[in-house]
Amino acid sequence: MKRFVFSMQKVLDLRRFEQEQAELELGRANAEVSRIQADLDLLAKEKNSTVSGYDSAEDFAFMAQAHSYLVFLEQKKEIFLRQMAQAKLVAEEKRAAVREAMQKVKVLEDLRGKKYAEWKRQSEKQDEIVSDDIVTSSYARKR
Repeated sequence: MKRFVFSMQKVLDLRRFEQEQAELELGRANAEVSRIQADLDLLAKEKNSTVSGYDSAEDFAFMAQAHSYLVFLEQKKEIFLRQMAQAKLVAEEKRAAVREAMQKVKVLEDLRGKKYAEWKRQSEKQDEIVSDDIVTSSYARKR
């Protein structure tokens, strides 16, 4: 029986590689979003601790420094929010690239499945013809 060979196997392998690369890039983009979110969470904790220290302070110099620090934290938060928006846009682009790569792989895998089913059907037909020939020739020899 002849072995199954998919003529577009190299293209399918290339598409799978492209899909893996797109998934890796999406992972990196999602990691960047997570990193920025962690920075924002840390900033929020820092702000809360500063506010609680600000409320209990009696020294005017400390209160002025705390106020300046809160302004600084707010500015830093704005920067992180802009970075987060940009990172989310990049992540969405990467997600679209992964979907597109997955679709290309699926099309080729479906084609491969159809070609395999056709090959299998032809192979079974050939095996049936060969076995019929063997039975017919052995029956003809006995006569």
